[in-house]
Amino acid sequence: MKKWSKLIFKAAALTAVLGGLTACADTETADQTSEASVTEEKVTLQVGATGQSFPNSYMEDDKLVGYDVEVLEAIAGNLGYELEWTTGAFDGLLASLNAGKLDTIANNFAITPERAEAVDFTTPYAYTASGIAVREDSAFESTEDLEGETIGGVAGSNKLTELEAYIAETGLGIEIRQYDTREGPQEDTLKGQVAGYAQDKAVLAATIKKDNLELRVLPENIAIGQVAFPFAKDEAGEKLRKEFDAELQNLLADGTIKALSEKYYGVDVTVATE
Repeated sequence: MKKWSKLIFKAAALTAVLGGLTACADTETADQTSEASVTEEKVTLQVGATGQSFPNSYMEDDKLVGYDVEVLEAIAGNLGYELEWTTGAFDGLLASLNAGKLDTIANNFAITPERAEAVDFTTPYAYTASGIAVREDSAFESTEDLEGETIGGVAGSNKLTELEAYIAETGLGIEIRQYDTREGPQEDTLKGQVAGYAQDKAVLAATIKKDNLELRVLPENIAIGQVAFPFAKDEAGEKLRKEFDAELQNLLADGTIKALSEKYYGVDVTVATE
């Protein structure tokens, strides 16, 4: 009887030991699974764009596309980041970036001394030359012919700032009318309600070709600029800027960005404009 008792006790003890080992194994597996989930979870960045700026950021079949959009997606994808897009007026995006609600903006964001005081920039991924588009049947042949006329521009955009500087430099008597989107001054130019509007020449060429618009671009360059991704001047922003800048330079070197430029602009905007 005592032998049976000892055997039963030993069996129970062995079961307890095995059960403990199984529990430990389950706990370790659960811990490993939890750690894997944390490791595999991607960080989501908040990014702004107008969604109305062909060919930089615009909607196509309910999807946000464009040169700047695809450049940022290529960089973020290679770095393992997810992107959550916010669309709105350009000046509103600037306010959101400055308020820390956005991590960056992908919308033909030009580098200026004033902006460089508030944000840090990556390496440029596009070079721009600003100009003025007028109706194809207009008598305007140069910017000098715009004396006494009204020219449109997007509120908060660098193109508007460049136009103001150009007017001040040349002394031309040009009035400026501000709009919330690119479409506003474009439509009013076609209707004859303004004499023309200021925009990136490569953007104008691509838009005129795509929509077969009865517009042409005056020969003078209002300004030459560079486009880059802006990040906040803080520790988190600096970390992102360095990561994105390094990967951007890789994609510039291997021709990825050039291919995207030719896809959307029809020309290579990754080389400096003379």
